Amino acid sequence: MDYKKEIDIILNEDIDNFSKKIKIIAVLTSAIKENLNLTPVVVGGQAVEFYTGGGYATMDVDMVCETSTNKKIGEILEKLGFYRDNKYWILDSNKLDLAVETPSGPLAGADDKLMELEIGQHTAYFIGIEDIIIDRLNAYVHWNEKWQEEWILGMMVTNYEDIDWEYLNKKAYQERVNDSLKRMVDKTEKIIKFM
Repeated sequence: MDYKKEIDIILNEDIDNFSKKIKIIAVLTSAIKENLNLTPVVVGGQAVEFYTGGGYATMDVDMVCETSTNKKIGEILEKLGFYRDNKYWILDSNKLDLAVETPSGPLAGADDKLMELEIGQHTAYFIGIEDIIIDRLNAYVHWNEKWQEEWILGMMVTNYEDIDWEYLNKKAYQERVNDSLKRMVDKTEKIIKFM
């Protein structure tokens, strides 16, 4: 499989940058799985962007792998047209700004909650909606990042029917963010009521 050629084809497609990033993530996932037998999972801002349908915009993609294999992943990314710049791997392209970071695991979320997105012959894996909401609630509560509210609400409104509320409430209690979750759920339900 010529993954670099696939990335070049995606870069030249007449589609929006959000779609290009998602497709490239799926190609990167296939390349890493094929060469290292690891399944990278998208977390952080790119997961928020995915779950808000592109509403939240981020320039970097965090792909967590189960073990620390940054050197080997770096070798794969170099072959696919990326170059190293500090902690990021930057796609060498004037058609799309894309930076990839590959922190080692473990994944801060449940494997059985992962979102698998099939794109052609590739599959991208995203941290579960419940776990990225918990991640953002932690930032909102414990690091006083109040701007996270907009994106927490965006993810909850957009994915309301798909959320495992029992799991989310249990995790929120464990992480001591359950009061904030309750307030966010109340706001989400008010927004949905007026849609």
